[in-house]
Amino acid sequence: MRIAGVGCTWIVAFSALISSMQPSVLPMVRIESVVPFLTLTFGASLLAAPFLVLLGLLAFGVGLWSLYRGNASDAMFIAAFCFAMLATLLAQDVAAFFLSWEATALLSAVLVGRRCGDPRVRRATLLYLLMGQAGALCILTAFAMLATASGGASFSAIAAAAPTLPGGVRNAAFVLALIGFGSKAGLVPLHVWLPRAHPVAPANASALLSGVMLKVALYGLLLVVFNLAGPGSSLWGIALLGAGAISVLLGVLYAVVDRDMKRVFAYSSIENVGIIVMAIGVAQIARANANAPLEAAALFAAFFHTIAHGLFKGLLFLGAGTVHEIEHTTDMERLGGLAERLRWSAPSFLIGCAAVSALPPLSGFVSEWATFQTLIAAAQARTDASTTVVAIAALAVLALASGLAAACFAKAFGIAFLGGPRSVNTSDTVPFVERFDASNAALALLASACVVLGFAPKLAWDPLAVVVSHVAGTSFAFPTLARLPTVLAILPILGVIAASIANRACGVRYVPTWTCGSQVTSSNQYTATAFSKPLRTIFAFIFHPVREEKIIQGTSAWFPRQISYQTKSRYIVDEGARGLLAMLFRFARGTRIVQSGSLRLYLLYIVAAAAAATAAAR
Repeated sequence: MRIAGVGCTWIVAFSALISSMQPSVLPMVRIESVVPFLTLTFGASLLAAPFLVLLGLLAFGVGLWSLYRGNASDAMFIAAFCFAMLATLLAQDVAAFFLSWEATALLSAVLVGRRCGDPRVRRATLLYLLMGQAGALCILTAFAMLATASGGASFSAIAAAAPTLPGGVRNAAFVLALIGFGSKAGLVPLHVWLPRAHPVAPANASALLSGVMLKVALYGLLLVVFNLAGPGSSLWGIALLGAGAISVLLGVLYAVVDRDMKRVFAYSSIENVGIIVMAIGVAQIARANANAPLEAAALFAAFFHTIAHGLFKGLLFLGAGTVHEIEHTTDMERLGGLAERLRWSAPSFLIGCAAVSALPPLSGFVSEWATFQTLIAAAQARTDASTTVVAIAALAVLALASGLAAACFAKAFGIAFLGGPRSVNTSDTVPFVERFDASNAALALLASACVVLGFAPKLAWDPLAVVVSHVAGTSFAFPTLARLPTVLAILPILGVIAASIANRACGVRYVPTWTCGSQVTSSNQYTATAFSKPLRTIFAFIFHPVREEKIIQGTSAWFPRQISYQTKSRYIVDEGARGLLAMLFRFARGTRIVQSGSLRLYLLYIVAAAAAATAAAR
């Protein structure tokens, strides 16, 4: 079963890569039906070419990883899921797209719910299905409106008639497409399913869900905005830019403070999808203002970040799968010292963390740098004031998110892979040492792709220039892109060398960690929660406490039942207890003044206590 599933996955991967090479040469495949509007047409297009490349590369890496790790029973579902995404990218009419889209959604739901014995998995699967089907209804309505108004169900017919369609139809189709595809892509506030579904899915499924499926949703959004419902107004671009900026900010903030490795990666995917949508928004604003060079640059940034994010996020999810199989957890509070045990996986995981943090000279830096350039150009363009304000705000959000992402993934790698083991199962009498196998080869392959695209972005630049020129209608030029990452890569290297020289010159001495005279143990190490505590405090106005509540019906009233996952105990809190707890909390907040942190006040307490003790002794 495992070998057959991996083989089918590789067939889909090679088919996707072949389809992306010469999309205009490949013939259309038409499946006739008795019912006219159910005729299915499939064929490659230039707009889908970057997404086909991403599907091919990541499907090959996931198949290679699945040869050694993961459950054999998941292999055929993985292959079917890849085939459904391939069919979605090749669909050329409404019926073919929607049927392929629904197949992708249902197969992904099956993968998310594979461990249905866990209540968390069942809840995540149900929420995913509800959000997915609500989004699919919006997408179907948008396509039906466009097909009815244009008089044809094929994408070519709708695109040809799009400029003559009523403005209300095109605006409504855009809004519905933004809701439908945005819910699948994980845009805030339609993202609620993503941090719940991705962590409970198998690692190879999570890699495809985050690395490819979210991008297939963005392909659908691009298809509607630039082909089927265009030309649109600047308001479309402002809406995309705003939605992307909000997703970037909230995604990275929740990634910083979370402690579960896979959930951190899921929140990070929300951030990176927001970056891509911001670039798409700039491209739409540029198109509405007839600024073809800016449109081409923004589309390049969107396509390049699509490929870059798919590769390093697939690498990270597969790395998390390796960690889970070895340690049986992805909770960073229970992980530590993995670099010594996972000698082959740790370097690849480190490259993935550096790439998602947009550090040079890796692929994530190139794509985010290109996005920065497009946002700066959009802010400087002579457009309306609202566009300029939104572009400047998005630029500030992206700058903030870049720093927070670096802190987030420094935590992810540092807490889990550095230091010493924290849990019992990582300190066995016979220590586990990783051996090189197919799963390590898959991680190394994806890590190498991140490095190569960072050092030599022209490998992707030239093919993407063809796609961008086709969509934007103008040639694309980014003259400094190939040299900038290599130049900036020297700066951190020089910094490390200078720090090492200064360290030796100053004679810094190393002493054991001081723990108030007690023995130093693994529990004294920095935890993920402690690492993110300052940021959680700074952004406390954004975060809210997460509570799991289940409402049960009693004989005469409804009582909230709160579940404590630490003790697995359940208890009922009535209104009287709620009032008592509220009073105690008010009292505790009022007494904070006596523990203000002032040294002088504490000395006054000591003097007062000494005086009181002396008086009592007499």
